[in-house]
Order: sequence, then C-alpha cells, then structure tokens
Amino acid sequence: MSTTTVAEWETDLREAEGLRLVRIPLKFLDHHPDNVRSDFALTGAFCQSLAAEQQVPVHVIPIPADHQRAEGEEDHRFWVTKGNRRLAAARSTQLPDLLCLIDLAKAGDRAGQFIDMVVENDDEFRHGLTAFEQAQALFEAHQAGANRTRLQKATGRNRRQISEALTAGGLSATTRQAARQMDYEWTLEDLALLAEFDGDEEGLAEIHERLRWGGKVRYVVERVRTERAEAAEQARLRAELEQAGITVTEQLPPGALTLARLIDAVDGFDPDTHTTCGGHGVYFRSFDKTTPVAYCTTPDQHGHAAPIPPVEAGTTEPEPGKADDLERRLVIEGNRAWKASAVVRQEWVTALLARSTAPKPVLAWVARQLVEMPNPLRDKLTAARHSTLWATLTGNFSVDSAVTVRPGRLPLLALAPIVVAYEHQLTVPDTARYTWRQDRSGPVSRADAAAYLSLLAELGYLPTPIEQAIIDGVPYRGDAPTGEGLESDPSADDTDVNDRSQHPDEAETNGGTSAGEKPEPDPSAEAADVDSWPQNPAAAQPSGAPATDVDAWVDPETDRDADADADDGTPYSAAA
Repeated sequence: MSTTTVAEWETDLREAEGLRLVRIPLKFLDHHPDNVRSDFALTGAFCQSLAAEQQVPVHVIPIPADHQRAEGEEDHRFWVTKGNRRLAAARSTQLPDLLCLIDLAKAGDRAGQFIDMVVENDDEFRHGLTAFEQAQALFEAHQAGANRTRLQKATGRNRRQISEALTAGGLSATTRQAARQMDYEWTLEDLALLAEFDGDEEGLAEIHERLRWGGKVRYVVERVRTERAEAAEQARLRAELEQAGITVTEQLPPGALTLARLIDAVDGFDPDTHTTCGGHGVYFRSFDKTTPVAYCTTPDQHGHAAPIPPVEAGTTEPEPGKADDLERRLVIEGNRAWKASAVVRQEWVTALLARSTAPKPVLAWVARQLVEMPNPLRDKLTAARHSTLWATLTGNFSVDSAVTVRPGRLPLLALAPIVVAYEHQLTVPDTARYTWRQDRSGPVSRADAAAYLSLLAELGYLPTPIEQAIIDGVPYRGDAPTGEGLESDPSADDTDVNDRSQHPDEAETNGGTSAGEKPEPDPSAEAADVDSWPQNPAAAQPSGAPATDVDAWVDPETDRDADADADDGTPYSAAA
C-alpha cells in the first residue's frame, strides 16, 4: 500500500501556464467574431441543464486592446473560443455568469483558435454516451441519492424521460447484453420498453428476430405483446373448454369434419345439439389462436351423413390449396399488424399535436384537405371533437384557448380535428381493418390513407411495414422479408384433407362476386345464429366462469358474411 502523503503528491502538481479558472459575468463575454458555428441548436433540455449546473467551463481569450468595438460591445472583455453554444444558452436563460477558463496562450494564436473550434465540435473527436451508458449513469446517480427532480434539472430531461432512463438502467445484465447484440440504434425510450421482457429469453429472441426485419422497437414490442396476449387467451379458453369436458386437440383429427361442413352438407343438422355427441371436439388453427373450431371426429358413426361425395374411379382427392391458406394467414397477420401500427402511430400523433410549433408542411396540408374534403373528413370532421379519440390525441384541447395560443402552434390546432377524423375512421369502425387490403374497401380509401400517412412520414414518423405498403401503393405481404415469415411457416398446410370448407374470401371470388366488391349482407345470418355454440349449462359451464366465456365463441367457417373474412375473432378497435 502506498504511503504517499498529501504534501508529497502536492509537490508533483504543476500549475498550467497561462490558464486561469474564474467565473466571469455574462456582460463581459462575447462570441468569437470568427466563430464558424452558424446554428447554436439550442434546446430546452440543454438550456435547463446549463441553468441547473454548468458541467464544463467555456474557454475564453482576452479581446485585443486595439479591437474596434461596435455599439453594445463596450463592456465585452473576453471572446469565447470553446463553448459558444453554452454562451448562447446562458444568454437565453439570462444566467449571471459562466465558469470560464482564460487561455492566455491562445490569445495570439489565431490558427489555434480555429483548430479549437474543430476539436470542440467535430464528432471525430467527440463520442457521446450510448443509450446503455446514459441509462446506467442516471440509474447509478439515482441509487447514490439523486432524486428525480435533481436529475431532471441537471440533465434538462423531463419527468417521463428520467423515468424511462431509470427503467432502462434497471435492466438486468442479461437483457442489456441481448439488446446490445441486436442491430439497432437504441434510445432510452426504446430500452425502457424491454423492461417487461427483462430476463425473458424467448421474448427477447422474438424482438431480435423482428428487429432484423426492420422497423422500430415500439412497433415490434406491440406485435410481440399482442401475440402473447392471444396465446394467453387461448390458454384460458383451452382450460375452460377442458374443464367443461370438451375434448381439445392440437389440430383437426384425420377423418373429422368441422360443424360448419356438417351444417352445409347435412340437411337438418343442428349444431346446438352436437355438444352431447361422442365425437364432439374443438381445435385451434395455428394462425388463429383465439377462435376454437368445433368438429365431429366420426360423423358416420354418430348419425351424420358424410358430406364428401364419393371419388370417381381413376381420380384422386385434391389436396387443400396452400395458396388459399396463405392468403387466410396473411389477412390475420395484416389485421394484427394494422392494430399494432395504430397504437404506435397514435402515440406519435399525440406527441406531434402537443408541440409548441407546427412543422412547416402542416399548414399547406391542412388547407388542401379542407379544400378537397376527402371521405374521412366528410364523414367525421364535424364530429371529431365528440370522438373518443379527441381527448386521447389532443389532451382534450379547449377551443377557448385558441385565442391565447402562440401563432406558431395554430396550424397544429387546425390539424387536430382532421387527424382525429382520420384516426377514428382508420381504427374505430369494424371495417377499418380493410384499409390495408387491396381487395376490400373501408371508411378510408387506400389513396386517402396514403396521403395521411405520407404527411406523418414527412413530419418524422417512421411508418410500419404495413403503413409503408399503403404509402408505396403495393400489397402488404407480411412484416418479414420476402421468403420468410408467412411464406415459410410449416404450419401453413395444417388443414385436414377432409375439411373442405370454403374460405370466406373464396366465397367472394368463386361465388359470383368480383374481387374488391363487397356482397350484400345476408339478413338471415344473424337470425339463424349458427355461429354460437351453446353448452349444456348443467354439465359444461365451468364453476364461477361468466356465461359468455365458453358459450359465445365463433366457428369462423360458419360465418358466411364476407365482412368477417379471416379476422382474429375479436371486434376491431385499435382505440379501445
């Protein structure tokens, strides 16, 4: 152990020649007249941080005695060579003084003054902390006793940003390492989203895979979160069905027929009474985890006539079409992607409408929309303030405050009802899920949706893959790159050869209705109510479970309304 005393090591210290650290009143400081920085890029966070505590001194040199001072420069005594941005911020926040390092050695070195400007500001010489390092530093500061208020003042960050930083800093070493291995430019906000997957290797691996396809973490997390919720819902439904004495299998057993097929093929078949049949069972399709499909394992043995016509001699039974199955899977994938996109997009729009100044393109776009008055505005603009989305997206802005708002924000106030009208029509009606499709039409046409999404992209929003497809005017084929995801999923051929039920989309193209046209709804469909599957209340209803938990599930194959197509079994409303 070293026994060096304070007095001994003090003898090794040398004062820097020509340097002096002092606090100088702002009235004595001025920007270097040859300062090359044209934009100080002042931000609220930077100014607040400097006001709370100056972390780095500015470098100054004495102004030459023969310098001709202009009007208003009479008190100036020093030029700032390093830290002109800090000087601008100090003036903006009216600080009394700045901590300065007087550098007499550079006073006569004009070349050295310009070199200092390069070294001070060039990214080649400076490397900021990564999001991981920022999170760790703020987390450790908090652990060491700095409360959130102090962290906010010292860093210029708001309460939400500090909360995100502390959440990110609290991630386990395993999660941080997994995130570092992902090819992604992390922010503190992004890292905080991983908290719910901390230590969850499977979830992190799924996020890693989806990030490899491109896109933002917020969207990827929403997709993984949604799919996990569906898996949990399937587990709940499965447990209730099994508790009710219903056989649940992984797939449609060989030789089994869905009740939808029996309804179509057997005169007088009553699905309501099939729950007592010895061959009754249900399964979940691999691509639709929340909708049980009922079947009969051996219809011939249980008194149901076989609906499959005999195969003629010399012919073979046709295999189910994988292309049709892929399209069905794609519809479900697209509907999920559309919902997740709405969550991410509306969060971004909320932040946009809260800005203090409107981006330049906003006013011109608003004017054009009001002149053209596309369908979303004709249908919903006058009722926008009464939409459930109004308070969510605008913070329930009061019209009375428009007279006091700063002029730069006024275009955003004009944009607000237009945005709410679009978002309502893109998410709330059940048919809003058709927006992304080219074979359907919803409340917002693809062209109008493209115009709206293009504006958001111009303002800085990063569209999700399904939104980008709309902007580009191309079909959406899944989030994964070509050749991955849907196309390569081995479960695409899990349809049993005996299950010949027609896909709802096929009913449109093969049943006399051209693609893109919506057939007239059958008013008898709801009256017949063939989609519900009642249980025996005495034997099948789980104890303590709501009556609708098991009774109200839907067999998608019995749904002959084209609007139901291949939805995931839940009413569509991204805003709900």
